[in-house]
Amino acid sequence: MQGQELSAVVDDVEQLSEALTESQKEEKKERKGINWDRILAYKSFKVVRIRDRHLGFTYWGIVLVVMLYVIVLCFSIGGKHQQQEPGVGTVLTEIYGKAYTKNGDAVKIFDKADIRFPVVEPAGAFMLTRKISVVQKRGKCVDWDLPKQCPCDAGETCVGDYCQVDTWCPSLGDKNVDNPPEGAVVDTIQGLENIVLKITSGIAFPGIGNQFFLTGGSHGATNQFQNITLKQLLRLADPPQQLDPKLLAHGALIGVSFFWNCDVAAECEPSVVIKRLDSGQGFVQKRARYYRQGDEEFREANHLNGLRILVDSSGIGRKYSLVLAIIQIGSAIALVRVAGIVADNFMLFSFTYSKTRRDAYYKVKVKETSDYSDLQDRINMIQATKSREVAKSSSMLKAGANVRFGLGAGGRGGSPASILHGR
Repeated sequence: MQGQELSAVVDDVEQLSEALTESQKEEKKERKGINWDRILAYKSFKVVRIRDRHLGFTYWGIVLVVMLYVIVLCFSIGGKHQQQEPGVGTVLTEIYGKAYTKNGDAVKIFDKADIRFPVVEPAGAFMLTRKISVVQKRGKCVDWDLPKQCPCDAGETCVGDYCQVDTWCPSLGDKNVDNPPEGAVVDTIQGLENIVLKITSGIAFPGIGNQFFLTGGSHGATNQFQNITLKQLLRLADPPQQLDPKLLAHGALIGVSFFWNCDVAAECEPSVVIKRLDSGQGFVQKRARYYRQGDEEFREANHLNGLRILVDSSGIGRKYSLVLAIIQIGSAIALVRVAGIVADNFMLFSFTYSKTRRDAYYKVKVKETSDYSDLQDRINMIQATKSREVAKSSSMLKAGANVRFGLGAGGRGGSPASILHGR
């Protein structure tokens, strides 16, 4: 029996040693040279296909919303796949024609130099509608630009409700323009509706292209603002305007804006917005021309009401960008993952399903492992156990006097062995 036990132990150790040798040989064989299968190996997700129409509606509904958002809002409307650059706009406004004033039988003609001031203006044009002029000299009177109410300071005289101060007299200002002083000349311009405006506008996008876009420059396009009357321009305003006595008396501020939204790889035309910007307050300019007669200084003060037409050209240029397109596609793929997350949470935690059904979904969806919280301690214990087993196996493989045969209290044969050695 003891001999059989020893044979079994030796066989197990030999088999263990051979197994270790074979595994080591396999590892060395794998590490020898370049194993492209091992180097290029990749990890792939395992997919669980849930057959439930309610979860399917939830999942595919979110996927549809994400795809519509990316395709319609990001690509079609927002142009998120394109590089965008603000443009540098240029405008030029010219006017042609004549107007007149009529006082009784006297007719006074106003040409381009009389109607427009200044003659060249980069951002639009001022067109005269009413002119009030008066000759003034220095003296004491009420300043109708900034009338000072009584009581007055020393050296000033109170006349009615206001003080007479040192100023140009007779005064012409905002407070008495509807009742100008004696000697003032009032000219209300007629025939302005036939004045022709030539508005040229363009834009460039230096950051993404060298092309200069001009209004009406596209194939088959026309530019109605190249030859438009003032009457037609005011009709296009929001709200529409007309040259009635009130507008002629007070003037107006009209904005003409050319907005560009261009793909620099194609032809482009602007959209035009025309609006009245002064909220009915009108527009006025004040000018003065000085001269002397003998020792006295005089000036001709002009109170000029008119149409101030502001023209501007601005916009955004767009150019296709592969990098931005890839970013949008990547965002779409990432957002599609939201559909799976929502559907999974609805499946596992919604009270719409019974607990039995939720548990069934949980078993299909989630794979639980053993508790590895004390994994490191257990690894140390396993290594220590293996070390003891290897040491024990090595001692059993040694031959000679150190081999114990399990014969009892003799250790190496018991009392008969010592007797034989005694011989």
